[in-house]
Amino acid sequence: MKEKKIFDKTYVELTGCIHNHSEYSYDSEASTKEIINAAKRNELDYFTITDHLNMDVKDDVVLQGEKSMKIIVGAEINDKSGENHYLVFNTDKIIKDATVKEYTDYYTKINAVRFVAHPFEKRLGNSFRKYLWTDKGNTDFDGLEIWNAVSDWLGRLNPKVNGFFLAFFPSFFIKSANSESIKWWDSLNKSGLKRAAIGSTDALTFIYKKFGKTFKFLPHKYLFGTIRTNVLISKKDNINNDDILNALKAGNSYIINYKVGYPVGFYAGISKTGYGSATFGQEIDFTDGLKFYFHAPYFVKAICYKNGKPVGTVKENKGEFEITEKGNYRLELNRFGKKWIYTNNIYVK
Repeated sequence: MKEKKIFDKTYVELTGCIHNHSEYSYDSEASTKEIINAAKRNELDYFTITDHLNMDVKDDVVLQGEKSMKIIVGAEINDKSGENHYLVFNTDKIIKDATVKEYTDYYTKINAVRFVAHPFEKRLGNSFRKYLWTDKGNTDFDGLEIWNAVSDWLGRLNPKVNGFFLAFFPSFFIKSANSESIKWWDSLNKSGLKRAAIGSTDALTFIYKKFGKTFKFLPHKYLFGTIRTNVLISKKDNINNDDILNALKAGNSYIINYKVGYPVGFYAGISKTGYGSATFGQEIDFTDGLKFYFHAPYFVKAICYKNGKPVGTVKENKGEFEITEKGNYRLELNRFGKKWIYTNNIYVK
């Protein structure tokens, strides 16, 4: 948790991992204690647990006794066919055996915080099922995952061809946000619907038993050092879980692959001297002279997108893009030819 000044405003930045499963989920054997220890070793400020169709982890005595770590419990909902995965927070109700319209209507009505999970998964073969968001006309959510570490990894896995390398060198195969998810996200914002993007781990710890031994692949302690969503919250004395959820909902955040680099000193925003400023998820009125500035701790290739289309590139550790008209503006930063940072949109009205 660090203070960060962006132009004329001071924020608190928290780094965290979204969409993680515990031993209470049917596909994970990770204990609450293991997850919390992994979060602390990775110096996270927060993380979320979204087990499949349950919130039993709320009753875990280890979680209840944890005071130094911000832990947000939600759930991952799906329909009868196992599709349309939906992360929900700020609710205690689990809806099972329902259609996607039924549960999205309900969670929207009660004002839960809601994100679509891995909407456009890919697989190389039939060894692992993919779980898709099939109801593309349904926009009852606050945001969507554009980068899911485990989904990205599984999408490149062919057990007979590259299984060994993916298991022991996973960093080489967590490469980029999902291009179809980005396209959908951009189209939603271009249509006037403000929808935030998040990056997640989907950590669940794969268990493989062979020759009387148990092997763990992609444990939380590893995945917590990959895809994170860092949130920016206006400076205040006490930051709570609701502040974090509200920042995620509003898109006051950016997605980063920590295996490519730490974002120490990174900031970006749109400003004009004497006029005002805005950063991720915020609005600013258009006027002549606005510029989208960025500063990174390393040499990067920074691409500026307007309404989902690239409008400028800078290869340097800092730079600026002229804002000549209204629109939704975001940045993508690449380092060593690898995807590093995706920011949420800033809305020039």
